[in-house]
Amino acid sequence: MLSAPILADEQDRLADVHTLKLLDTPREQRFDRIVRLAAEVLDAPIAFIALIDSDRQWFKAKCGLAANETSRDVSFCGHAIQESRPLIVPDAALDPRFHDNPLVTGAPFIRFYAGHPLAGPSGCLVGTFCIAGPQPRELTARQLSLFQQFAELAQHELLMLDVIETQRELLAARRALAASQKALALELKQAEEYVRGLLPMRLSGEITADWCYVPSSQLGGDLFGYHWLDEHRLAMYVFDVAGHGLGATLMSSAIADPLRRQSLPRTDFTQPERVLAALNRAFPMEEHAGRFFTIWYGVYDKRNRRLSYSSAGHPPAIVVDPAGNSQRLGEPGLLIGVDVDATYEVRRHVLAPGARLYLYSDGVTEATRSGGQLVGIEGLEALLRAATSRSRVEQIYTLIAAETGSAGLDDDFSLVELVFA
Repeated sequence: MLSAPILADEQDRLADVHTLKLLDTPREQRFDRIVRLAAEVLDAPIAFIALIDSDRQWFKAKCGLAANETSRDVSFCGHAIQESRPLIVPDAALDPRFHDNPLVTGAPFIRFYAGHPLAGPSGCLVGTFCIAGPQPRELTARQLSLFQQFAELAQHELLMLDVIETQRELLAARRALAASQKALALELKQAEEYVRGLLPMRLSGEITADWCYVPSSQLGGDLFGYHWLDEHRLAMYVFDVAGHGLGATLMSSAIADPLRRQSLPRTDFTQPERVLAALNRAFPMEEHAGRFFTIWYGVYDKRNRRLSYSSAGHPPAIVVDPAGNSQRLGEPGLLIGVDVDATYEVRRHVLAPGARLYLYSDGVTEATRSGGQLVGIEGLEALLRAATSRSRVEQIYTLIAAETGSAGLDDDFSLVELVFA
């Protein structure tokens, strides 16, 4: 008996065998179907698909065999993978390589064997498609053609493993992505609820305050607020942290806290320019993952109706007087967090009885109309001058949302109205 040889490319060949991830796996209908059909069509008592491991041949699919594997040394298939063409043995008892082979002299008593080599993903020969029987036999030309076609089917299924594995990995990745998206959506929802919890109560009385806040799908870093500093002075602000998502939201809550609590060290919160300078020192961008923010901060003193305000890169506030004229308040200074030594200017404006003051984020003015144009500050001013309903901020949101359609409320929409009696 001539033992099955070890091939020159054995290491690469074995790597291909193990890449298939088929050794010792359960039976599969797609392989079993091929060997059953081949056995019937080619009138072969034995048909199988074998993989040649380092020291064994293992049957992925079989018909007419009791064993699941045999030693590689005695395998016919170990010889068949030496070349890319089929190995046909009409009578093993007369073949010097196999005449005393235990698979010939004992069960399953092979006399006829035909093995077609099968290639792995990188082209190395990893196994065989075979038919065999206990009687000597020659294949007709038609039978040989059918045999080769069955081998091609087996080859196709082997190489489909890459596709199947890719599909499995893709499905697993999709499931993981869906779970991640679900978790992220929950986190964003919780963050949105947290941000809403930071928004101020609406005011009524000598100063009324109303607002509209609609977060984008990614949740931005917008936040606004107002509160009494003392019995005479009301502080008000709106700011916008660069970026979207949980990082921007967390930073916005960190900024809001010292403003609400008036806890910035050595800061007079009645002086807007000092508040901005203190924020600039407290939130350098290099200590906050490169994030910066814009802010408009003002203080209204009801004793003299004077509004003092400062801006750090934020769009100007808009005041609409009782006659319907609008004016912008706030020349933007340097963004907060960019330069620790930056200074900010304060400006003042006297508010007439019945004046309406609007603070907003750039998600309002940068909303995209269906024609592709931005709403812009001029567009917002026109809407503010024309607003007549009791809830003007909701009216303006409804108008802008209708104009943008699916094109673009892609940032937080924050609009605050303060009316001074």
